[in-house]
Amino acid sequence: MMEIASEAATARVITLMTPAEKSRLESKARKANISIGEFVRRSVEAYDPNEIEQLEQLANLARAFRESAERASAAVDRANAQVQATLDHFSKRRGA
Repeated sequence: MMEIASEAATARVITLMTPAEKSRLESKARKANISIGEFVRRSVEAYDPNEIEQLEQLANLARAFRESAERASAAVDRANAQVQATLDHFSKRRGA
């Protein structure tokens, strides 16, 4: 839960944005059932540039893991095909 500010919100900040950005801001505040000002204040409190960097690092690790898993799966598929070919070879030799 967000900590209650010990001082009243009295400093005004004017921010220019595109009409589309303003519309998204209004929509998000409405969905959260809070005022635009409260939404902006909560957003400021929640934003942590270090956390963004950590999330980007995690995304990179997830991509690397997925690529590694795909390569491992392809290697297993090739190994299975080789095993099947070997089994087929010996099966034919027994039947001959």
